[in-house]
Amino acid sequence: MIIVDVADSFGESLDAIEAFMFVQDEGSAARRSDQLEGEIVELIARLEQYPKIGRRADFYAVTSAASQAWLRQVEQLAARARMLEFRESVLSAHLVLYACSDTRVILLSIRHEREVKYGPDVV
Repeated sequence: MIIVDVADSFGESLDAIEAFMFVQDEGSAARRSDQLEGEIVELIARLEQYPKIGRRADFYAVTSAASQAWLRQVEQLAARARMLEFRESVLSAHLVLYACSDTRVILLSIRHEREVKYGPDVV
């Protein structure tokens, strides 16, 4: 079975999404957050069996200095773990960025499908 880890950057991105859900609509935020977390749990279960199920990630939208610095940090994290392949998996309204090898997956970030890019300056 494949080992699936979650990077701090993924948790930070998820926290930002959940905070936005609360600001957007306080009444439905908890339900939408639970739904998203359920989708993430299902994704992890799939990645444990099929780590390369997602499409290859495309970083064409990384243009700002902050996003480029963030991408360099993510690439260094993946390189230290010997995982140089970046992939995205599509949830109902979000995209999950992850690095993978044949034996391990690291969830790196999550963003809403309407956001242009991953990184620290997207919200």
